[in-house]
Amino acid sequence: MRLKQIIFLATALAFLASCSTSKLITTSKTNAVNFENSGNFSEAMNAWSQYFMQTPVEQTAGEDFAHAAEVAFKAGNNMQAIAWFDQARYKNYADQAMYQTLSKIYKSEDNLSKELSSLETYIEMFGKDNAEVNERLFALYSEIGDNEKALGYWNLMNDQGRSDKANLVDYLLVNKALEKDVVCDSTATALLKIDPEQTVALDWLAKKYYWAGQNRYTSEMQNYEQNKTRKQYNILLKELDKVTADFKKALPYLEKLWKQNPSKEYASYFANIYARFGDEQKTEYYKQKMK
Repeated sequence: MRLKQIIFLATALAFLASCSTSKLITTSKTNAVNFENSGNFSEAMNAWSQYFMQTPVEQTAGEDFAHAAEVAFKAGNNMQAIAWFDQARYKNYADQAMYQTLSKIYKSEDNLSKELSSLETYIEMFGKDNAEVNERLFALYSEIGDNEKALGYWNLMNDQGRSDKANLVDYLLVNKALEKDVVCDSTATALLKIDPEQTVALDWLAKKYYWAGQNRYTSEMQNYEQNKTRKQYNILLKELDKVTADFKKALPYLEKLWKQNPSKEYASYFANIYARFGDEQKTEYYKQKMK
């Protein structure tokens, strides 16, 4: 009889302990949710930590790990967020926010390769309908010089993304690398409407008109040297007028660039232009700046 009492008592204690543990686990998760709802993400993260310590891993849902990781990210604890995201992935759980948050963490840590990997995984799993993801992938592919992929994501971006100044600068550089000059011209013009002092756009248009004039001058002078006839001379005079027009178009852009950066390169352009204009004083001034 005494043995039966001992067994009964042990069973009752085990049951009470089980109920107590279950209640404690439920309380920790509830606390986590309540803290999160009140905006106290640090305490919410701590409550999630308690919940995971109290709950066997095999009984913990991947979704809980992913949600807790989002909370940790909001609490500013990137290391904990990554660790919990890893647990979620171990349990074969994934959602869109998870990979976007991972990409933001790696961006904040300046880890370009892992940020890119996170966003590429997002695309593989959830498609190309997310405007924010498409815009960031465009920027990343532009940065690493994968210009064809960058161009592909530019075409997937929405109007707001394509009108952003930083994106337009990248788009200009991508098309410059791909030698799409007509697109570069229109993009540079659009950029200067947003920011009249934008350096990349000014540089593109300055060099466009400068080299149009310089190459025309070189070509027509060679033609005349090879065929010094009255007819060829008249052609030369007409072409030199076009050279002057191109140089005049280049000057306003060069002047803005000179204020930003009085470099030897820009000095050489000025010196050559003013030499063509017959302005000896300005030609000499810029030649001195080339030294």
